[in-house]
Amino acid sequence: MIAEIGRFVVRDLNPWEGPRVFRLTGDPAVTRYMGFMTHTDEAQAARLIERYRSNPAARWLAVCPVDDPADVLGIAGFEVRGHQATITIMFRNDWKARGAGRQFSVPFVQWIFTHPDVWRVWAYCHVDNLPVQRVLERMGAEREGRLRRFEVFPNVSDEPQDVYVYAIVR
Repeated sequence: MIAEIGRFVVRDLNPWEGPRVFRLTGDPAVTRYMGFMTHTDEAQAARLIERYRSNPAARWLAVCPVDDPADVLGIAGFEVRGHQATITIMFRNDWKARGAGRQFSVPFVQWIFTHPDVWRVWAYCHVDNLPVQRVLERMGAEREGRLRRFEVFPNVSDEPQDVYVYAIVR
């Protein structure tokens, strides 16, 4: 276990957790606005875990309930560069419906701010991803602007899409 964050535990993703991660990455409703295609099998999820684990600049964590740390409800990632951290969070649909994104995001950002060099935590989302925009705003992030043709969301289009940028500063 890395940390207890609210009613969740975050811990390192393990290479053998492809089947657990596939419950997220194989769900088109979860992956619609992610930067990878919806997975069609558990092997693709396992390769995603390996890709995440091989990036030394970023930390990708399994988000689990406190009472069952083997159950992967979501994935949270962050990358610290200088004084800022970029975050990505995704949850299974059954936990999104219970408000997990909102319940997790605020303490997750507070936890990231315990890093003494971090003064800014930011995220971006597709301009049509209204649920994530609401979560970011409810956690206190301010919309700073729109980046045109910033990211390819392969489940939406092969062309780069516009995103909104949100940030919280201390």
